[in-house]
Amino acid sequence: MQLTTREAERIFAKLEVETVKSTHHVRGFVVHNGVRLLPVFYSHGRKDMPAHVPKRFAKSLQLKLDEFAVLKSCTMTKDEYFDILRERGILAMAEERDDA
Repeated sequence: MQLTTREAERIFAKLEVETVKSTHHVRGFVVHNGVRLLPVFYSHGRKDMPAHVPKRFAKSLQLKLDEFAVLKSCTMTKDEYFDILRERGILAMAEERDDA
């Protein structure tokens, strides 16, 4: 699987990743209800990323490669992504912190 910088940018925009300042990478956090859940990043540039990057990018988003392919193809919505995180218990931990 290949990942371009433009595709990573689209994923950041779709998931409304909260970006933080960085010089070498585009860094940010997947946020749900104001709670930072998952740190994610990709390198600046316009070339295709090395072959290992898509796998790591998917892992940082807590997605399997087939799920990541759906997200990358723009057919997965933000709500569907959060449903996956909820099923895996990742969102539940954040929601518990939010309720406290």
